[in-house]
Amino acid sequence: MPPADHPSPRERAGLTVGGVRPVRRVHTVVRVGSAARIARVVCVLVLGLATTLGLTAVPAGAAVSSTVGAPGAKPTPTTDPPAPAPPVPGPTAAPVPTSNPFTGPVGGAALGDRGVVVDRQATPAPPKVDVASYVVADLDSGEVLAAKNAHLRLPPASTLKALTAVTLLPRLDKRARYTATPADTRVEGSRVGIETGRAYTIDQLFYGLFLPSGNDAATALGNAAGGSRTAVEMMNTEARRLGAFDTHVVNTSGLDAPGQVSSAYDLALVAREGMSRSDFRRYVATLRYNFPGRDRKTFQIQNLNKLLGHYPGAIGVKNGYTTMAHSTLVGAAEQDGRRLVVVLMRSKAPYWTRAAALLDWGFTAGAKAKPVGTLVTGDDVARAAAARAPGAAAPKPGSTKPAGPAASPSKTPTLAPGAAGPNAPGLAISTPESAWPRLPVWLWLMLLVFLALSGMRVYSYVRSRR
Repeated sequence: MPPADHPSPRERAGLTVGGVRPVRRVHTVVRVGSAARIARVVCVLVLGLATTLGLTAVPAGAAVSSTVGAPGAKPTPTTDPPAPAPPVPGPTAAPVPTSNPFTGPVGGAALGDRGVVVDRQATPAPPKVDVASYVVADLDSGEVLAAKNAHLRLPPASTLKALTAVTLLPRLDKRARYTATPADTRVEGSRVGIETGRAYTIDQLFYGLFLPSGNDAATALGNAAGGSRTAVEMMNTEARRLGAFDTHVVNTSGLDAPGQVSSAYDLALVAREGMSRSDFRRYVATLRYNFPGRDRKTFQIQNLNKLLGHYPGAIGVKNGYTTMAHSTLVGAAEQDGRRLVVVLMRSKAPYWTRAAALLDWGFTAGAKAKPVGTLVTGDDVARAAAARAPGAAAPKPGSTKPAGPAASPSKTPTLAPGAAGPNAPGLAISTPESAWPRLPVWLWLMLLVFLALSGMRVYSYVRSRR
């Protein structure tokens, strides 16, 4: 006789001694088998759906890397939801130091001294100008010809808009259109006159930023780049990348705000970076521009930088004024193939005459004077940071340049008809190398449940066949 826990031959045939079918055993097998089949079908459907979704086309900008649109850059495959614009350049850029990596003041030890710093052999000496700080430097070579309190931290006023442009110009498509919000128009100080609900091209907003020093345009550009907070983070990162460690940004307009400071040296760095771009040079040298108004009409805006039109060879850059900063100016001029930049902070009006006097000296006596410092570049900063990092390799020249449009706006500006945005041609196809590593945890749990129930089904089938 077989053991009690093993079925007899009649039981294996499906009958007991009384001809009654073993209901309990068969019913148990049916329940387990049905559950296993249902779970298996559900898991297969869920896994199939997840695999299919991993290869679905998504709208442009919704799942695209921040380097999309950079010249020669390949989009980073991703299926993640859109995130706020990153406050740093693209992934190919060298790491940005968080503090001064140089030993001593940036640009040279002499620039850390108080008062006027100039070559003692320079004759005549620079003119005495009633300003808190200034820098006169060669835009092309970066040589600092003379300075006064170069690293003194002061409110920058609207000269900070130069940093706004340097940060956002590589990251925004100038053909894209941005619809102004109430937050853009409710700003203090000078405005270009944008209106809520009206669409403007990014190009028009940059003209509104520079010519009439529109704080509304500055706010709109920040929002177009992902929001004011994101834009401010990017500006602070860009300042550190350039070596402007005296600068701390609080807003995109330069309006007085607690903790918002810069220095004459830092603003000279920003101006040099900006003047290396053709679009920046065009904006800062434009005297008049027809800005869009109501009923498809335009109105003329004019450049408030008095150095333009008053000084021979003036080519920019930006002036400013606030109650705390007083008059400030970043000016540039070109004569006989030489380009100089002059920065004034906390000046009295008329500021442009003081800048003109320093430029006159720079083009004459300053041309023979020995430099007292230098305007560092992003590569200089990266090399100094790499030298202080143990085991770090020095970055290649040019590796600190922003990798194209590194800020994907959280609200992508509406494109003008026929205009290609930064994420053209309009759809980005996400193609991950493997869908399996991207599956969420709950799908893996479903797979484990499926395997467990399948094992129970096999076990029950084997038991039923004995």
